[in-house]
Amino acid sequence: MAVSSLRLHLPPLFTTANREWGFRLSNRIVDRRVCSCSHTEQSTDKWESFRKKKVVMRVGYVGTNYRGLQMQRDESSLPTIEEELEAAIYKAGGIRDSNYGNLHKIGWARSSRTDKGVHSLATMISLKMEIPEIAWKDDPSGIALANYINSYLPQDIKVFSILPSQRRFDARRECAVRKYSYLLPAEIIGIQRSLSTAEIDHHLSDFNDILNAFEGDHPFHNYTIRAKYRKKVPAKQSPGNRLASRREKLSEEILVSETDEEEEEEDDSGVNEAIALHSEGLNGNSSQSSNRYSGSNMRARNLFPVVCARWLYEPDETDRIGASHFRKILRCSCGNLERFLSADYIDISIVGESFMLHQIRKMVGTAVAVKRELLPRDILKLSLSKFSRIVLPLAPSEVLILKGNSFSLRNRPGTRPEMMTLVESEDILLPVNNFYTSVLLPQVSMFLDPSKSPWKEWVDNLDLNTSITDSELDNVRNAWNEWNEKFQRRNYLPYSGVDQCSCERYAS
Repeated sequence: MAVSSLRLHLPPLFTTANREWGFRLSNRIVDRRVCSCSHTEQSTDKWESFRKKKVVMRVGYVGTNYRGLQMQRDESSLPTIEEELEAAIYKAGGIRDSNYGNLHKIGWARSSRTDKGVHSLATMISLKMEIPEIAWKDDPSGIALANYINSYLPQDIKVFSILPSQRRFDARRECAVRKYSYLLPAEIIGIQRSLSTAEIDHHLSDFNDILNAFEGDHPFHNYTIRAKYRKKVPAKQSPGNRLASRREKLSEEILVSETDEEEEEEDDSGVNEAIALHSEGLNGNSSQSSNRYSGSNMRARNLFPVVCARWLYEPDETDRIGASHFRKILRCSCGNLERFLSADYIDISIVGESFMLHQIRKMVGTAVAVKRELLPRDILKLSLSKFSRIVLPLAPSEVLILKGNSFSLRNRPGTRPEMMTLVESEDILLPVNNFYTSVLLPQVSMFLDPSKSPWKEWVDNLDLNTSITDSELDNVRNAWNEWNEKFQRRNYLPYSGVDQCSCERYAS
């Protein structure tokens, strides 16, 4: 691509009279013309740091070739998004040699985390960055600084903007709402191209009814690895362990507000999952992974009396459900049938305050199982009761996208100006949309063919392995009905503005 064709798109900071970058690089001005979309045309110079400043940047990426967002200091053939970002910022001059390799030293924080293979258009990362003297001059949207860092990044990772941030800004705690999209091949829920418009609309309406059941404030312990979000039973207090107790309380507060789809390597052994499920039937501690739907698991199920659904009649201190297992879903619905190239798909929109590990993928997997009539409709109601323990399917990660965020101050109304700019500025939304249509969607579309990976194997295993015995279901149903009757009788008022799920959070 000719350089002249790029000059119109470069921000003012990079379009000085000499076609130079516009800030000092390594104590000298270097005539560099770098295209932010090319990883091969890299600058070899760092900018000269003027001062260290807390900044926040909006990042997008295609997660297919990465282990997830968060840095993991171990040996692996796959890198993480943060590894690439740290290296690029360092090469650009934003991190000193003495701080490189330790994100804690630069106050690195993120608005949310994503699992291996999950994508993003709206990850917000704050850090203390070494910045050049005229950063943001004639560039209020912070695109120029971002583009220089992009020159060191691969094409599937892009920094959309870098803006100065206030010292008290907390990317995770001030992120009030997360907005995800899950692109589901239409054929998975029975929509064929041969169907009429009325038949397609019927399928979409029916699927929306299923998805809407997740909306509200519910315990989603059956949709995650619940042990990760369980408060440990405290030991007997003594003057010597009060500090440890305060640390445990802080950890619990973090779990309550911790977000979504954090990284975890999945075990591919179906036999191990069957053992875990058997263990759950005995003591309520299951890893709740997707491996129940792997092919080898059918052999394992013949070896162990797996319990897939049960009810806790008595409190179990080793399997308690607390406030950290409750999440508020503001919207869960699907749109119209869409097509990209030759792929027909539906866009499932999931909007919530925060999400737990695997939560969205289990929500989608369960909704698909209900739509395919592999699980009964009331499994949604039953699984969202804090006393039920139900094993649910986990949908593939390859088509899950973090689309957007909303931010608000923690202690008073309002939003920080820089966050409003990152979320709403048209100057920033334009490259975000361009990245989605030209980079992210074309790569994700490779996973929208229901006859290929990951869908063919997943659907085959889903149809083969998704079953709960009538006796187990009847046991949970009867227990739920009895509990609900007592709950209504105990909490009945002619009209109270409190819904059942909100009350259940505090029910014993």
